[in-house]
Amino acid sequence: MGQHTSDGIHHHGYVEDAPLNTALSAHDRLSRLDVAEVLHTPEEVAQWLATTLRAAMGKSEDDVAFSDEWDQWVKYAQAGETVTTGLRHGPTISVVAVPEDDCRCEATPLVPVGGKKRSR
Repeated sequence: MGQHTSDGIHHHGYVEDAPLNTALSAHDRLSRLDVAEVLHTPEEVAQWLATTLRAAMGKSEDDVAFSDEWDQWVKYAQAGETVTTGLRHGPTISVVAVPEDDCRCEATPLVPVGGKKRSR
């Protein structure tokens, strides 16, 4: 199992259909976009970024390894930082660092409460 990020932080992965120069800020991503993936270790962050970026490029792992970027992505995730990458003409792919205490993504979803149907 990989090393968790520091200080109770995990990452939310986002894919925004916009080029890097017009993409939302990390704060706006959290409030405006749906989370594509919840990532708990730096290795998960790097794997998700590489896989998602390859898919956006239409390339395979054999075509693009991202070995240099991988090490940087792991380093930034371990430090609890937000990482943003993408293609010049879109999409923007990012993982936003989120403190566990500020996140409801792992919370149990609310379930409607129903009673027994009464016969009349």
